Amino acid sequence: MKVSEAIELMTKAYLQRIIDSFTKDFPKPDEERAREIILRNVDELTDPERIAGVLQFDGFFADQILHSYILEALVNSPDCSASEADIVQQVTQLEEGVLEAAASEESLKYEDDRAVDILRSVLEVALEDSKVSQEELSLIRRLREKLGLSERTKRIILAQLDHFPRSGNRLHSPSEFRDALIELQRRGVLFYCNRADGGKYVIPEEIVDPVRTSLGIELSKAAWTRLLGALTNAQLSTILEAEGLPKYGNKEDLQERVVLCGIQPSAALDTLSNQDLYDICDSLPGAKVSGTKQEKVDRIIDYFANLVVRDVAEEASPGERFYSYLVELAARDRENLLANEVIKKDRDMEAAFEEGTRYLFREKLGQELAEMPGSDHPDGSIRFGKRGDLLMWDNKSKESVYTLPPSHQRQFKRYIRDSKDRVSCFLIIVPEVAEEAAGNAAKLKVESGTDTDVALITAEDLVWLAEEWPKRAGGEGFDLEVLNVTGILTRQLLEQRMKLFL
Repeated sequence: MKVSEAIELMTKAYLQRIIDSFTKDFPKPDEERAREIILRNVDELTDPERIAGVLQFDGFFADQILHSYILEALVNSPDCSASEADIVQQVTQLEEGVLEAAASEESLKYEDDRAVDILRSVLEVALEDSKVSQEELSLIRRLREKLGLSERTKRIILAQLDHFPRSGNRLHSPSEFRDALIELQRRGVLFYCNRADGGKYVIPEEIVDPVRTSLGIELSKAAWTRLLGALTNAQLSTILEAEGLPKYGNKEDLQERVVLCGIQPSAALDTLSNQDLYDICDSLPGAKVSGTKQEKVDRIIDYFANLVVRDVAEEASPGERFYSYLVELAARDRENLLANEVIKKDRDMEAAFEEGTRYLFREKLGQELAEMPGSDHPDGSIRFGKRGDLLMWDNKSKESVYTLPPSHQRQFKRYIRDSKDRVSCFLIIVPEVAEEAAGNAAKLKVESGTDTDVALITAEDLVWLAEEWPKRAGGEGFDLEVLNVTGILTRQLLEQRMKLFL
């Protein structure tokens, strides 16, 4: 979710917290004015240097741990968003996992005993007043890295010192979670979308990379797992051997050992040969194979960092799978589509986009699709209840912004005029819409000769509508009139029309 999308789901108080994170100059504005201020200052708000600065936590160490864990939980959540209950659950699981590891004699068996003792001694001194300054944190981090120890190892040592996540190894309380969530909003890195389903905390897309960098997270857990899955057993063994770790076991054992030992993706890849890195790049759809060793390492990490991973059941039908990747199909995002095995070849994209959209209307919005005779017709059609007139739609996948060009106007005009039944609305589903498309839609409405409304909608907003309607409708069937307008169906306009017909 981008900043522009998140703020549409926030009311005045939560918008004000974001404004306060980068300026105190504005008097408290109303809701719409607050959104304008944020959008006008979005470059400053999302500046990596600003994010790095506000994420330097001074204060009680227990608070620093909680702030970091909340952000870590969100970075590893789908779309970097989660409810408060989900955040509490994930962070609690992370904290309990460290406490469980600290109680095991096996937890640090692969670490150098002398290095562990040195870090333990430094942490003991730093924790004497329970407060760790930013300078001390930086020193501890540099020492840990110099000793070749992971962040996980540091946390286990803290737990063994009876100081993780709080003094006495006590878990964080609900009130501490609430205070931390408010503080992260005031720092402008966490947005609370109180108008989203049940309320969602979000790290906007533009802020995710700087947050991940500040936390020292090169890849999310899901992306790191996918990267390790792309390596051979021999490559995994090379990584472990370079770290002085056992290299026995099956692939799952090797992958788990790499993760548990806290080896960073860049460090892991750097142990591999140039040929290994070439082979990995060659196996990634669309990835270049040329360049220096460092360029290959960076390319592989960037590839998996940007990889979209949807939670789709193995037994899901093709239509459901295509629906899950409808946004990527619309944008012709071949790397993600091929990597996730949504398509096998580029030429499969159009058919998959069309089938995913049919699934959306049929299964998510409960519409009965109308038969279309012949071969020269749009990608789908639905009847407006008892009236009998039609909503037609056509999918237009594109790697750039859609303008509704003259050739498509002629094509859609033919579909509208050749239809036996009147077409009340013609819907065009695209990846992104240019402003000029609204004027072209109005022109097509006039030239159709049937007063047919022509609407444009992005695949992302159509998916949002399909997910949002059932939550608000209370079992009431979808009303096609929501889509029956001329122009661009923005998220804001969809909100207004849903209220109108619910």
